[in-house]
Amino acid sequence: MVFQSYALWPHMTVAQNIGYGLKLRRVGRAEISARIDELLAMLRLDGLGERKVTALSGGQRQRVALGRALAVSPQVLLLDEPLSNLDARIREDVRHEIKTLQQRLGITTVHVTHDRQEAMVMADRIVILNAGHIAQIGTPEEIYNRPVSPFVASFMGAANIVPLRLRGNGSGLELEPEVGGRRTAIDPAALPIDRDAGCPGAASFNAHFRSEDARLCDPDAVAEGCLVLLGEIVQCSYPGGFYRYAVRVGAAQQYLVDDTRRLALGGAIGIALPLTALHFYPQHNVQNGNG
Repeated sequence: MVFQSYALWPHMTVAQNIGYGLKLRRVGRAEISARIDELLAMLRLDGLGERKVTALSGGQRQRVALGRALAVSPQVLLLDEPLSNLDARIREDVRHEIKTLQQRLGITTVHVTHDRQEAMVMADRIVILNAGHIAQIGTPEEIYNRPVSPFVASFMGAANIVPLRLRGNGSGLELEPEVGGRRTAIDPAALPIDRDAGCPGAASFNAHFRSEDARLCDPDAVAEGCLVLLGEIVQCSYPGGFYRYAVRVGAAQQYLVDDTRRLALGGAIGIALPLTALHFYPQHNVQNGNG
């Protein structure tokens, strides 16, 4: 097991920490030394075997903790948020190191994390937990593209929520936002509602979307295959490579939308939402909780 706090012994050297489990198993000194040297090379800690762990960086300490767990050749490796104490740059490097090692050694690994991107990058299968219960199990692609509940959709980044009504117009169906939007005619056969989520023919439901899947447009523009919300730009930030806008729709509802253009605050704007990018759930099925 690799702990969130690493749980290394501060009075021991790197080599002593890594070899501790082997010492408890009464493995011979020569075998322990050879195994430590192998792991130091594998974890890119060459030359640090005699250094105290208190003199290492956070990323190096994490690798020592991982080496201690791997030294005994486990069948199952348990990782308890091992990257949460690292800064963003080191966390990304170590994340790929762990995945490479796991694939190279063929060890079944259970990794606990609250970081969505970390789970997506490292996992072959993801289990989303909500209040101690399994909300969904699947591959990263399945969880991301087909979340089965509002909780999973929000956890996977689709935290923008649009209350909608489904109405008949005599010749077909229309989607109508409850606030600040235009009715959109749709093909009933192409209605992108996840019927496995339990909302066939729902009259009122919520549509979840990710900020990167929406686009800003002229309020009067006709966007084929899209639901259009009408609002006002109230905030702008620059995360890098694009601008992130907060658009107020109606009296209080705000949505985050990414766009490469620099637009003025206070301007009227439309939010074009491709129907294929929306995840639909009946309004009575809204779930709260923390993962």
